[in-house]
Amino acid sequence: MPDTRTIKRYGNRRLYDTASGGYLTSQDVVDIIRQGYDIRVVDSRTGEDVTKPVLVNIILEEEKLRQNLLPVSFLLQLIRLQGETLQDFFQNYLTASLEAYLKTRQEFDRRFREWLNLGAAMSGLGSADADAVSPVPAPPPARLAAKRPARRQSKNQSKDQPRRQTERKSRRSPS
Repeated sequence: MPDTRTIKRYGNRRLYDTASGGYLTSQDVVDIIRQGYDIRVVDSRTGEDVTKPVLVNIILEEEKLRQNLLPVSFLLQLIRLQGETLQDFFQNYLTASLEAYLKTRQEFDRRFREWLNLGAAMSGLGSADADAVSPVPAPPPARLAAKRPARRQSKNQSKDQPRRQTERKSRRSPS
């Protein structure tokens, strides 16, 4: 279970991280959450838990920047279904669906890594232990350019080909 970081929100809407002892931007809060921490935001004056409004505000800011997180049709339905039905939907179905998606994605990533390790081991690039396979480092771009051969011409094509075609055409045409 993730650790919970306590953040204080002051009257001027500034956020203060009690763990690091510094002020945070909303992007800093997003980074903390993406690092795996849960957060709890409390009003500095009253001690009231204001986590939900702060998170909703962060989602709205992200929506302004990306303009693709929540489709308009979803937002319209959200407004239409105000009440107990919507609350039940969010608490049960949406949360369970998101958790199932995350578990499925983790399982896919795990299996894909196993597949890559198996492929590397079978190709002779890996060691006896498939988990110890390390990727082959790519050469730096400058070395790649130096090793790149000059553009080859096909056997039927030479530097003189356009001239030869012109000569052939001139031979064919009756003068």
